[in-house]
Amino acid sequence: MISIQILKEFGLFKGLGNSELSQIAKLCHERSLDDGASCFVQGNKATEIHLCRSGKVNIVVKIHEPWGMEVMVHTAKAGEVFGWSALVEPYIYTASARCDGKIEEIYIKGSELIDLFEQSPHIGYNLMSNLSAGISSRLTETREKLTKAIAAASNKDW
Repeated sequence: MISIQILKEFGLFKGLGNSELSQIAKLCHERSLDDGASCFVQGNKATEIHLCRSGKVNIVVKIHEPWGMEVMVHTAKAGEVFGWSALVEPYIYTASARCDGKIEEIYIKGSELIDLFEQSPHIGYNLMSNLSAGISSRLTETREKLTKAIAAASNKDW
């Protein structure tokens, strides 16, 4: 089982006490993935939220029409959450995640975490507040990178 000390390394769990972190720790699983491995694929059903313990994970958005290109919009590093779509309807991954080298991650089934939120609304409120702050900054970063990639593909200055 993951220790609460490890969970405290993630901003996602800021504001939660030891007893609350202990409840979350029971839902956590660990795994190692090799360079190039896929954590999840854009457009697939989002079933797990991921926490990077070590290494780097490239978050990539595929732009189908008209360019048919992929844009790396973020690199998740130790202490960061990715795959948050498992907690947000419609529960579909909005990007793909690929390992850039060997990684260690913690993953939690989104449905189990949502069940915990229903039993303990305080946990849900804190976690979703922390998550929304991260999503907001990631959205800004994504918009900037997509704008540059599309401008380059269109040979236009934006």
